[in-house]
Amino acid sequence: MAQFFRGNLAGLTLRAGKLESKRVIDCLYTCKEGLDLQLPDGAGKGVKIHMNPSQSTVTIEGDDIERVDKAMQHLSYLNSRQFPTPGIRRLKITSIVKCFNEESCVSIPSVEGYVMVLQPEEPKISLSGINHFARSASEFEGAQGVALFPELRIISTITRAVEPEGDGQEDPTVQESLVSEEIMHNLDTCEVTVLGEELNQEQESLEIDMTRLQQKGIEMSSSNLGMIITGVDTMASYEEVLHLIRYRNWHTVSLFDRKFKLVCSELNGRYVSNEFKVEVNVIHTASPLEHANHIAAQPQFVHPVHHSFVDLSGHNLANPHPFSVVPSTATVVIVVCVSFLVFMIILGVFRIRAAHQRTMRDQDTGKENEMDWDDSALTITVNPMETYEDQHSSEEEEEEEEEESEDGEEDDITSAESESSEEEEGEQEEDQQNVNRQQQLEWDDSTLSY
Repeated sequence: MAQFFRGNLAGLTLRAGKLESKRVIDCLYTCKEGLDLQLPDGAGKGVKIHMNPSQSTVTIEGDDIERVDKAMQHLSYLNSRQFPTPGIRRLKITSIVKCFNEESCVSIPSVEGYVMVLQPEEPKISLSGINHFARSASEFEGAQGVALFPELRIISTITRAVEPEGDGQEDPTVQESLVSEEIMHNLDTCEVTVLGEELNQEQESLEIDMTRLQQKGIEMSSSNLGMIITGVDTMASYEEVLHLIRYRNWHTVSLFDRKFKLVCSELNGRYVSNEFKVEVNVIHTASPLEHANHIAAQPQFVHPVHHSFVDLSGHNLANPHPFSVVPSTATVVIVVCVSFLVFMIILGVFRIRAAHQRTMRDQDTGKENEMDWDDSALTITVNPMETYEDQHSSEEEEEEEEEESEDGEEDDITSAESESSEEEEGEQEEDQQNVNRQQQLEWDDSTLSY
């Protein structure tokens, strides 16, 4: 290493007694980044080309300067990585001229340059699937355990800017649009982490089929914190591997739930996916044989003993008492439907009663209107002569009284005769007035309609 290594070292891994896969060995000899020289037909005559395995150095030899120049014009930089590392790639051109005596007779200075690799579109790795489900305690205690990621999906997308059609300079309001495209690439690491308490190796574990794992050339390491899967492979292969991860717990009496987190990455953590969290709940059910034994052993004359039970608040248990019955979904639906039906019946009764009361009130109002007098056709006629006759009679009475008083003073003897005569006349006038008044107070029934 000290004698033959030249350059910068980013990392080193020694694998004693192990052989790398064919893909890694091919990458060492045919690197995806380097120099490339593709000459057209007839352009390589009289020119010798040498290239090292890493494609970092190219040597061109020839007797004709023009042919060497043409070969140099076809020299290119190649980077076939799906997501190349951005940065500067420095280049150096060294020229040597040899004379006939094979000695350098002319000195040509070296030329330096660089190639700039731009930032590529970064992929967005998305993990999706079922993130919350419940299983019975017997499944956790079984030999297969419970699959943590049964319907996991791994999707990677990139966002690219699409230029508008036509000349964008003519219309300044036209802007570039962003388009999201799904792509396929490799992953190199997926990590499953336990959220909360660490795994207790005495009663729980994370397991995976190692035979299937070795067939894909992927490695696995586990600890109390979770499981790490490493190896360069496609997203489809990682989906199959993650479907194989199972969680077992052979002591689920005190277990109610467990939470896990999954994160996948590529290029040694350069692109990281979202955190996919999964919560698994344990359903505890009582044995039916245990119920039957308790019922048979307890006579009717003995008071039932309340057995102690574990507090299972926050879980899918309706009542932990041994004599209770867990209501099913159908029972809940039936109770809700019956309650709604009773409510509708009560509402209908109230509406019918209110309508009946409104009808009775309208009938009573109609009867009262019928009992009222219809005085629209009545006409009252007032005699204007009644006031005139009353005034005329009152004036005559006053004059007669004055004459009587005067006559009484002049002659007392003749008063008796005059008074008697006046009384007779007054009685006749009063009788005449009474007759006139009776005639005036009679109803004018000529306008009445029967």
